[in-house]
Amino acid sequence: MTLVVYSSWIPASADDLFEIHMDAANLAAISPPFPPFRLLTAPKRAEAGDLQVMRLGFGRLSVEWHARVSRIVPGRLLEDVQERGPFRKWRHQHRCIAEGSGSRLTDAVSFRLLPTVVGEFVEYWTVRPLLVGMFAYRHRRTRALLPHSKS
Repeated sequence: MTLVVYSSWIPASADDLFEIHMDAANLAAISPPFPPFRLLTAPKRAEAGDLQVMRLGFGRLSVEWHARVSRIVPGRLLEDVQERGPFRKWRHQHRCIAEGSGSRLTDAVSFRLLPTVVGEFVEYWTVRPLLVGMFAYRHRRTRALLPHSKS
């Protein structure tokens, strides 16, 4: 499995960061414009076992992604796993930990797109940089969602 971890300090409480991630409507608000993202179905507030269905991409080149909320630790962690989508395996953790006068938001994803060692090499040099860029964007947008925040 390839692992990608992106972390940044955000001037907000861990509870406030956690609440942003618990509201499925915020997925669209923090997602980059490319590839296009559309939330198809999800409960307003995430609970363990919930299914979130999204569409990524354009027209015939789009993919429907089903993510199941697999674990929640209130105020600290929201984890989802892909049930259907472009990856063979996908586990994503959103972690919120108090740090100083704010909190550390960490996205950790372990994934497998292609089998074999050659697949790991390709993932590391192609998918990994795209995910790092996506998380950097998401963290900036998360800051913008916070009251009195400047992105």
